[in-house]
Amino acid sequence: MDKQYTLKNTNYLKKISALVLATTMAAAGTIAILPGSTASVYAATTSQKVNKSVVNVQVEGKAVATQGMLSKAGKTLVPLKDAAKALGATVTYDAKTHNVIVTKGKQTSSYTIYSDAHTDNVFVTFNGGMLGESYDGQVVKGVSYVEAKALSEPFGYRTVWNKATNTVNFTTVGINNVTVTPTKLADPIQNKYTTVNVIYPVVSGLDNEAAQTAINKALKAHFDQYLAGMKKQVEEAGAPYSKDLSYEIDGGYRVTYNQNGVISFLLTDYQFLGGAHGDDLLTGMTFSLKDGKAIKLDDLLKSNASYRQDIKKLLQADIKKQSDTMGYSLEQFNELSKNSSSYLNNYYLNDSGFTVFFQKYDIAPGVSGSPEFNFTFGQLLKSGMNPLKDFK
Repeated sequence: MDKQYTLKNTNYLKKISALVLATTMAAAGTIAILPGSTASVYAATTSQKVNKSVVNVQVEGKAVATQGMLSKAGKTLVPLKDAAKALGATVTYDAKTHNVIVTKGKQTSSYTIYSDAHTDNVFVTFNGGMLGESYDGQVVKGVSYVEAKALSEPFGYRTVWNKATNTVNFTTVGINNVTVTPTKLADPIQNKYTTVNVIYPVVSGLDNEAAQTAINKALKAHFDQYLAGMKKQVEEAGAPYSKDLSYEIDGGYRVTYNQNGVISFLLTDYQFLGGAHGDDLLTGMTFSLKDGKAIKLDDLLKSNASYRQDIKKLLQADIKKQSDTMGYSLEQFNELSKNSSSYLNNYYLNDSGFTVFFQKYDIAPGVSGSPEFNFTFGQLLKSGMNPLKDFK
């Protein structure tokens, strides 16, 4: 059976099987069906009904010819091919993997739209790695639409919403003047049954070279330590029990915030050493570009002496609310947070505030993945207070 696990409360499919997949490119006019699908051709018209709300799409204020739409969940969807080209990226279709590949400079993302009886989604992998993310997506009349942030996040753009004109604008205005380059880490595990594919970020372009060195040292050290630990585990495990089985070790990252002199990363370590499925570990790392120092939530929320208790109460309410739908356990959270607030080290910044995440099994069964909870600074700080102003 193909390996699969859950990331960010969505099915993370390293290899998509037992699903009908429709991946299209408007230019080719092709609907591709992956092995394992039904014999009949899956047409775009079998997707769930499209929300008729029209979304205008812009790149740096210039209109994209093809309009977008809102998904059933209210997410902004943009035409993948036309929007990517407007960003200055190249768009190709890989007939072998049934993926749409978008490339700009050294950044590459692979998009696969997959469907079941209830939903359409797009699975995106980054920079030649195996790790990725699921977003909303649809195929309508031969055109692939993806959630706006599935295109903005990998290529370093912000998306700004204009409610009055129903317009989403991809822009680099406000983005830090820094370059993040995906780099492959050398494979220290030399055997025939282990595949290693670890992609880590390298920051460049900062005026402060000492700060740049400190950030890069910390990022690389994380993955160096991860690979060293995995090398030891592979040696202890020995060869797989079956010649048809192989081990897999992956690492990847996303830039979740890159503004106001601050950059925030979500790092993912994934390993499969046999068994029913692999396991992943998430790590948030946030830095000041001014001096290269790591930023903790305490640095951002220190003006609120009770922020730990406030976040805990908000989490308890949200976990209880989602216990039936997502399988979250308030009892597990209360036990985890009983004598410690160290779980608040697991955070990253986003355009709206910050996200606190939990590792798989911390507060829910494994099928629930790594639960995430979003907060705005306005929920925890006095009105008008900007916790990032000192980092500009």
